[in-house]
Amino acid sequence: MRPHEQKCRVNENFKFDRKIDLEMDEVILHDSNESEVSNSSAFHQSSDASDCDFDFPESNENQLPTHTKNFALISEIQNIISRHKSGYEKRKERQKRNEESFRDVILFLAECGFTFRGVTHLIGDSNNGNFLGLLELLSHYDPLLEEHLKNVKQTQIEKQRLQVHYLSPDIQNEFISCCADYLKTCILKERETMKYYSLIVDATPDSAHIEQTTFILRYVTIKSNKFKIMERFFAFVDCNKKTGEYIANLILETLQRYNIPISDYRAQGYDNGSNMSGSYKGAQVHILQINSLTVFSPRACYSLNLCGVHAAESCIHVVRFFGTIQKLYNIFSSSPQR
Repeated sequence: MRPHEQKCRVNENFKFDRKIDLEMDEVILHDSNESEVSNSSAFHQSSDASDCDFDFPESNENQLPTHTKNFALISEIQNIISRHKSGYEKRKERQKRNEESFRDVILFLAECGFTFRGVTHLIGDSNNGNFLGLLELLSHYDPLLEEHLKNVKQTQIEKQRLQVHYLSPDIQNEFISCCADYLKTCILKERETMKYYSLIVDATPDSAHIEQTTFILRYVTIKSNKFKIMERFFAFVDCNKKTGEYIANLILETLQRYNIPISDYRAQGYDNGSNMSGSYKGAQVHILQINSLTVFSPRACYSLNLCGVHAAESCIHVVRFFGTIQKLYNIFSSSPQR
């Protein structure tokens, strides 16, 4: 490089470095001025406070630190949750007391064998049935139940739907089912304690002409050194066929469903029909093949009924009379309702 070119290059570098230095000086001067202004204002504000050496500028709510705002927000949310939880607990307690009243009425009606529903389901109607009628009676002495029934009645008048009121027929059936499950559990637990049992099985058609098979457990309990024979109904089962093998399988399936061991089965109690008591194809024979200790005992009342049937069949006039009655019954029972 020539000497004059080298000299020009040095001068350009010097000018560039000088320009950067001047810009840096301006930035430093600007920051120092702002610092002096803020320090002087803080000094003047702290001059009125004689108890502290340092003080900070006063701040409004918008200048609160973030953690202080968050703490206040969390406290407010906790208060809201606490109020809602308290209201929920109160409603829960009120609903629990009402459900206890519903349960007591259901147990009373079931124990006495009374019907539940009437012609209508309206609160205040005289034809709304025993369940609603008893609840209306209890509401005179229970303010919570009275308020609940008033709310239900108001929604019925306005033809609106109240989401949960526990008075509908479906809820009644559900309450009955829960009570039945609890009773079955108690019966089966008591039977398990006593171990050995006998079983009474009988079938009868209902109003829909469906054969309903009844299962009754029979066992002995010991209380205060006293023996007591207990008979507990615990199941209704539909029976589609009447053959001895089918009924025997139905009995075994029912015992298995309720976890009742067949090995503790000691006696069979059926009617004296051929499908139950038959020596070759009766249900009692199929049970004996599985457990030889299950002694069959025919029902005495049914045997007496059979004696009456055979005695009546020996008289022609009686046969003709009951035959005519049977034909009339068949005509009216098979004819459609009008």
